[in-house]
Amino acid sequence: MGFFTKDADKDKWKDKYLKLLDEQQHATETESEKQALLCKTIIRLSLAASGFDAQLDQHLQSIRDHLEQGIDSNTLKQDLENFTAVLDDINKVSSGASSRTGLLFDFLLRQYTSTEHQAALQALKTASENSETINHEQLFGTILAIINTDLTTTAITNQIDIKIVSNQLLRLLDGIDIPTVFSQQAQTVKQELMTVNSPTPFQAVLDKSIDLLLKVKQHSQLERQDIDKFLTHITEQLTELGQTVHGASESALESELMRSKLDQCVSEHVEALQISSSNATKLETLKEIINERLMCITLEIQEHTQKETVHRKKTQLQLEELTLKVKEMEAESRELKLKLELASAQALRDALTGLPNRLAYEERLQNEFARWKRYHMPLSLIIWDIDLFKRINDEFGHKFGDEVLMTISKKLSEHCRETDFISRFGGEEFTMLLPNTDKQMAVRLANQLRYIIEQTNFTFNGKQFTPITISCGVTEFIDDDTQETAFERADNALYKAKQQGRNLCCHD
Repeated sequence: MGFFTKDADKDKWKDKYLKLLDEQQHATETESEKQALLCKTIIRLSLAASGFDAQLDQHLQSIRDHLEQGIDSNTLKQDLENFTAVLDDINKVSSGASSRTGLLFDFLLRQYTSTEHQAALQALKTASENSETINHEQLFGTILAIINTDLTTTAITNQIDIKIVSNQLLRLLDGIDIPTVFSQQAQTVKQELMTVNSPTPFQAVLDKSIDLLLKVKQHSQLERQDIDKFLTHITEQLTELGQTVHGASESALESELMRSKLDQCVSEHVEALQISSSNATKLETLKEIINERLMCITLEIQEHTQKETVHRKKTQLQLEELTLKVKEMEAESRELKLKLELASAQALRDALTGLPNRLAYEERLQNEFARWKRYHMPLSLIIWDIDLFKRINDEFGHKFGDEVLMTISKKLSEHCRETDFISRFGGEEFTMLLPNTDKQMAVRLANQLRYIIEQTNFTFNGKQFTPITISCGVTEFIDDDTQETAFERADNALYKAKQQGRNLCCHD
C-alpha cells in the first residue's frame, strides 16, 4: 500500500512541476508581450513628439533605434538621461522659447484670418514679446480662448472634408428605415449629397439631412406611441377577459356547492325518513311522516332547480361575453398582424424602385451564406453600378435619374431567374445573389443583363435617351470566405470595370 502511495506522490509532484512550468512559460510570454507593447508605446509617443526641436529629435531617434532591438535597461536609462538633460537645457534658454513663441504666433496669424482673431492674436503676441518671463500655461490658455471664439459655420465647413461627410450621411440614410411618407424627401436629399461639392450648398443639404432625420425620429416615436397604446389596450382586454373567466369559474364553483348542499339535504331527509319508518308503530303515522319528508325533499329540489337556473343563465351570459371578447381580440390580432406584415414589407423594400433594399439584402445574404456553408453548393455575387449616373442627374435632372433607376431595376428583375435575388444596395448600386451558380455562369448572365440595359430606350417627357449603360463586378464564394471578403472582391472587380471604360462585367 505504501508503495502505491509513493508513486501517487511522485505523480502529484510531477503534475505540480508541470503546472508550475506552464505558469512560468505563460508568465514569460505575458512579460514579453508587455515589453513589446511598452516598446511600441514609447516609439509612437516619440514619433508624436518629433518635430518640435532638432536636438530632441536626435535623442528620440536614438531611443527608437534601441527599442526596436528590445528593452535594454541600461541603454534605455542612458537615453532617457540624455533626453532629460537636453530638455532641461532647452527650457533654460529663454531666447529660444521666445523664438518658438514667435513662430507659433506666425502660424496662428496665417490660420485665423478674421479681423477679430488677427487683432487679438497680434495684441497677445506684442504682450508676450514685451514680457521678460512667459507663463506658457497662461499663454496657451489665452490662445485657445481666442481661437475658439466666434467660429462661424462657414469656417467650420471649410475645415471638413465635404465628400467624407456626405458619404457617411448617405450610408446612414441607406441603413435606416425611411417611412414611405418621407421616401421622396429622402431620395432628394441622397441625390443632393451625391452631387454637393462646395461649402455653401453643403450647409443647405446638411440642414435638409438633419431635418429629414428629425422627422423620421418623430415618426418612429409616434409609431412607438401607437404600439404602446395598442399594447395597453390589449392588456386591459386581457384583464377583463381574466375577470370574466374568474367570474365564470366562481359561478361554476357556486353551482357545485349548491349541488353538494342539495345532495346533503336529501341524504339527511332520507336518513330521517328511514329512522322514522323503523320507529313508527302505526300506518297512518308512517304515511304522515313519509309525506312530510317527501314534501321537504321536493321543496329542496325545486329551490335548487330555481337557483341552478339562475346560475346557469348567469354563467351563459358570462360565457357569451367571454366568447365575444375573444372574437374581438382575434380580430384585433389579425389586424395587428397585417399591419406588422405590411410594416415589415415596407421596411425591406426600396420606396423608389420597389426592389428589396439593403437590409433585405443583408438578411438574404445571411441565409444564402449559411446554406452555402452547409451544402457547399456554388454561390455567386454581382454588384451593379449605373455608369456616369451623376452626369445623368446633372444634365437631365433628378426626376430623369429616378426614371433611370426605376427602369433599370425593372429590367434586371424581369430578366433574372426566379431563384436569383436582386436588391437596390444604395444610390445607383444594385446587388444580385445567385444560388447554385458558379462564376462562369454568373459572368454569362451578367453580360446578358448588361446587353439588355444597353439596348433599352429610356424615355422621359416624350424624349428618348440612349444609351445608358451599367457595369458590374462578379465573384464566387470560395473556401474561408466571409460575407465581407466576397463583397470586397466583387466591389474591386466593379472598380476594375469602371477603370477599363465602363459598360463591362469583370470578375475577380
